[in-house]
Amino acid sequence: MKYYRLFKWILIIFFIPANGLGQALSSKAFFSMDSIPALYLGIDFTQAKLINDEVSDPVVIQEQQFHGINFLMLKEPKKYDFKEAYHRINWTDDLTQVNDRNKKTNPDMLKSRNDSDLYRWIAHDIDTMVSHFNFGSHKGYGILIIVEGMSKSKKIMTSWFTLINMNSKLVLYTDMLEGELGTGFGFRNYWATAIKSSIHQVKRTKYDEWKRSLGTK
Repeated sequence: MKYYRLFKWILIIFFIPANGLGQALSSKAFFSMDSIPALYLGIDFTQAKLINDEVSDPVVIQEQQFHGINFLMLKEPKKYDFKEAYHRINWTDDLTQVNDRNKKTNPDMLKSRNDSDLYRWIAHDIDTMVSHFNFGSHKGYGILIIVEGMSKSKKIMTSWFTLINMNSKLVLYTDMLEGELGTGFGFRNYWATAIKSSIHQVKRTKYDEWKRSLGTK
């Protein structure tokens, strides 16, 4: 019997996945090991507010532009390099759930004239939103961007960069970033510049700040 137990422990030691997924999922584990894979889930606009934009048609935005922005992220991965920003070696994507959710956005609720709508949420609101996602058969770590506000007058997009445990639908880490608008032709390219700005913030400073806040090196 004792030899059976010894053999059992040898199997456990040698077959625990080296990528860290054999352990409980945590933000600290994720930021400690670049080899842990992540699934990019896309940009969720379902609760976003478009502020002080009198020209754009909310129906067209809901039906076409949200999908267009998400498509652009995949079409030009070097320009919108989430993988590099999150220091991942293993990176895949599945935008199915985000695209389905964005199609159901109520265009009548999209527009606002109040710049305070850029800052409506706290981290608990992100917890609630993520709990309503359907990750299907996906397990492990997911990266989701949730847009809060898009102010044409202030030229800012606020979005929450969110690390998720897809096994439990729990938020492991989230932070709100202010992406500055640049120049771009058309609604899609114009607002994509704010996403690019936020990605650069993660690359330059935020990722290291997140690691330090968790006590990782």
